[in-house]
Amino acid sequence: MSFYKKENEKLNYSFEFFPTTQREDEHEFWRVVGNLEPFDPTFFSVTYGALGSARKKSLETVYELHTHAHTQIAAHLTVVDATQSETDFILESLWNHGIRHIVAITGDARRKYSLKGYQNSLELVKAIKKAGDFEVSVAAYPEVHPKAQSPESDLELLKAKFDAGADRAITQYFFEVDAFLRFRDRLAKAGITNPVIPGILPIHDFFKVKNFSQRCGATIPDYYSLHFSGMEGNIAAQHQLALDLALELCEKLIEEGVDQLHFYTLNRSDLVLEIVKQLNYQFSQENYFQNVA
Repeated sequence: MSFYKKENEKLNYSFEFFPTTQREDEHEFWRVVGNLEPFDPTFFSVTYGALGSARKKSLETVYELHTHAHTQIAAHLTVVDATQSETDFILESLWNHGIRHIVAITGDARRKYSLKGYQNSLELVKAIKKAGDFEVSVAAYPEVHPKAQSPESDLELLKAKFDAGADRAITQYFFEVDAFLRFRDRLAKAGITNPVIPGILPIHDFFKVKNFSQRCGATIPDYYSLHFSGMEGNIAAQHQLALDLALELCEKLIEEGVDQLHFYTLNRSDLVLEIVKQLNYQFSQENYFQNVA
């Protein structure tokens, strides 16, 4: 694969984790962090649990990473299951702990009754910018948010979040490069110039990803199902196929001018590590041959 269209000097990466819930998983979590940090990521992000102990664990993980890692930490924050005062208190706590980057998303409510909280991610972005000089990332959906009234309204909401002060968007994962390119064209037509980082999900378990994708609106290409068919018990074959498909997607994105990729790690570094190593090798080789030509 050639990156001959690429003019940037460096590929940039960011990696997303979720807080561990079991003590025995903590060692693996820190091993994954240690494996990925040498790639000089622009940030690590940590997903957010809404209620009780889940929320507490999310914040603890953010603060521990901020203390021990050498990478900027981005804390996810949602509007669900919290009053405005509770959310404002968390923002103050994040600021006081030195966190300066927040991923603002609406989230999925788990309580059956309503709270007087911020109603959506747009209101949350405004509250974050009011609370401090935070860097703000938001979510974007190349294939349209499953709850959006229309593609147009989905794009209007994203533009409103940028207008309210969001710095960049990170996309929902997707598996076909054309989905991202069509979305990028729509962004340009709408006059949106903020960075939009493609979200990449390496497939550790195709059958779980397929079920989850049906709920979040991410399309699984038919040829994925065809390729993975019959591999249920063959872990090595699934791993190699997942690696090849993810590399192909990333390579095509880079060919189209993308210079940053955001990986949903699922707290695993095996596939992500191989992908990033191969991309860096290919990119460095291409730049070397460009420089000596």
